[in-house]
Order: sequence, then structure tokens, then C-alpha cells
Amino acid sequence: MKVEIISIGTELLVSDILDTNAAYISRSLREVNVALTSKVTVGDDPEMIADAFKVALRRADFVIATGGLGNSKDDFTREAVTAVSHRKAISEPPGIQGGVVLGNSEANATGLMLEEEAGVLVCLPGSRREMSYLLETEVLPYLRQRLSGELQTGWTLLRCVGVMESSLKQDLADLNAIPGQRITFDSFAGQTNIRLWAKAKTMTAVEEQLARLKTAVSQRLGDHVFGNEADRLETIVLQQLTRSNLQLSLAECYTHGILYNTLATLSQAAGHVQLHPARTWNDLAAALQLETLTGDNLSQWCRSAANALRSQANTDLSLIVYKNVTQGGVQILVTLASHHGVSVTQRSFGGHPENIDHWALTLGLTHLRRWLMVHN
Repeated sequence: MKVEIISIGTELLVSDILDTNAAYISRSLREVNVALTSKVTVGDDPEMIADAFKVALRRADFVIATGGLGNSKDDFTREAVTAVSHRKAISEPPGIQGGVVLGNSEANATGLMLEEEAGVLVCLPGSRREMSYLLETEVLPYLRQRLSGELQTGWTLLRCVGVMESSLKQDLADLNAIPGQRITFDSFAGQTNIRLWAKAKTMTAVEEQLARLKTAVSQRLGDHVFGNEADRLETIVLQQLTRSNLQLSLAECYTHGILYNTLATLSQAAGHVQLHPARTWNDLAAALQLETLTGDNLSQWCRSAANALRSQANTDLSLIVYKNVTQGGVQILVTLASHHGVSVTQRSFGGHPENIDHWALTLGLTHLRRWLMVHN
């Protein structure tokens, strides 16, 4: 099977940001053992995108595009798809008549798949986090099914947090060296997908090999593994809150509300998570009647804020996630208050802060998950 990748976005075309999505997709396709014919980058121009789709479908059986799935006037990709497929645009997801929705249509970021006579066209969001999730949970399984008659191979996925990829490679090196199986990794903002591969004469043997490998890896990594396949960290954490029947109040400063926006897409979130409207320390200090924040009292200020928020909201737990940008880099401070006291996680980052909000999401959810595992 021949596959082509199309990256959509003027910011990618002019190299304002690195095209890490295309690199991730190409690595994943290499593991699936398909033939990658080309990688193309095109700007936010519906006509150019449509031309790229037409050419790609002549060269390849399967085309994966990422980016350009905005709202209304910025939805360049769907406009191009309608031009290429001659299908009508519709208001319901996926936005194209006869298309298949990839992902949860109730969430903000979904993709679409269209099976045409010339080939299959898959359009994924430009967000690295959402793109990789849809690729892992929907696109690659679809490809695996298409290829099942050609190869007796298979894989499963473990999702892990709180350990560096370099450490994972070292800790699992002996398992990776066993013939007939291999382990590959992909990390983003503190979370790592561990893909377990097996090859055998029959699919039954493949599944048995994968089960043994999954057990061995899970035993070594312990609670660093939070789920598998379609599991997401935010879903696991919300399930823990629900099982424990706990209420959480949440406040974020300078993270663009990434934690709440992520949790809010889940159906049970409204019953267990309360969002404080503050987005800056000034707003939060005024609402909670806190002292002025200075450069040398951030940690203590966040502790006071977490206790005050829990008291004011009358919840079991309160979580403060604070992104502090300085000349020397960025610091993420996560503070959790409960009747057991206050616990803190913090991490500092240097370099370009492009994905720091996603790190804030991972650190906040991981800290909450750890607390729930210990205390419930």
C-alpha cells in the first residue's frame, strides 16, 4: 500500500514552526510497513490544498492530511475536500456528506475519513496531541485491518506518564531484543505511547505474544502506565474522581484554561469539576482575598490559594496550576489541597514555550492521579 502525507498550514510552509506532525506520522507508517511515497507541505489556500489532494490520490492509495480543520472561514481542508470529492458540505460532523467522523464528535478536535474510488483520504487536526491520538486509535487500526491479509503482525498500545523516554528504552531494552517482537516509543509533553509489536505465523500466535509482552512491560513500569489503546489521561483521572465521589475545584493561571477545556469535553466532568473563572493571579487573589504575589513567594502563594479555593468552593480537593514565565524560562507549579494537607509538583523548562501549556495539562492531571491512587 502506498501512503502520502500532506501538512497544511502557512506557518509550516514558511517554517515559523517545525512540522513535527509529519515526522510523527511517517515514523508510525514505517512501523506499519507501508510504502511512504511523499510528504507535501501546503499553505492555507483551499485551491492549493485541493490540488495537493488530487495529486496525492493519483500517487497513493491512502492520503493522510493534518491541519487546516478550523472553524467556519478557517476550515480550509473541508472546503478542499468538497472540491476534490464533489460531495456536499453538511453542518453535522464530519462536515462532508458520506464522510466518517474520526474521534468524538462532541469534542473540539475531530478528523474525517473519506473512501473514494481513487483512494482513502484522511484529514486530521493540526493539534499534535489530538492528531496523534486519532492516528493511534483510528487510522492505524484501520490500516492494520486493510493489511491483515498481507502480514501476520499486530500491535497494542500502552500509555505511560512520569518517566522519560530514554529511561523507558533502557529499562525495556532486553524485551526489545527478543526475536519476533519489538517496542517503539513516542513522547509528547510528558506522556509516552509505548507500542508493542509482534510477528508470528498466525494471528492467534501474534495475540498471545502481545499479551505476554504487555504483561511484562506493565509489571516493570507499574503505575507509570495509566492506560492502553484509546485511554486518555484526563478520562482516567475523571473516572478516579467519579469512583471516589470527590468534588474538585480548579483554577489555572496563564495556561489558557487547558485543563478545564480538556476535562469539560467529558460527559461526567460537570458533576465533579468546578472551574474558577480567574485566569491571572490578580483575579484569583482578589476573589480569594490573598496577599500580593511577588517573585519570591510564588510557592507559598499557590499553597494559600489552593487552601482558600477549597474552602470557598467547599470541595474535597482544589487544584491550582500556575505557569510562571521568566527571562530564564518557564516554570509550571501544580498545587493540590485536600483535608490531608497540600502537595506540590513543579517543573522548569528552557527554550521555546510552544508546548508548555500541554506540559501543564500533563503535570496537573498526573499530580491529581497520583493523589487519588494513594488516598483512595
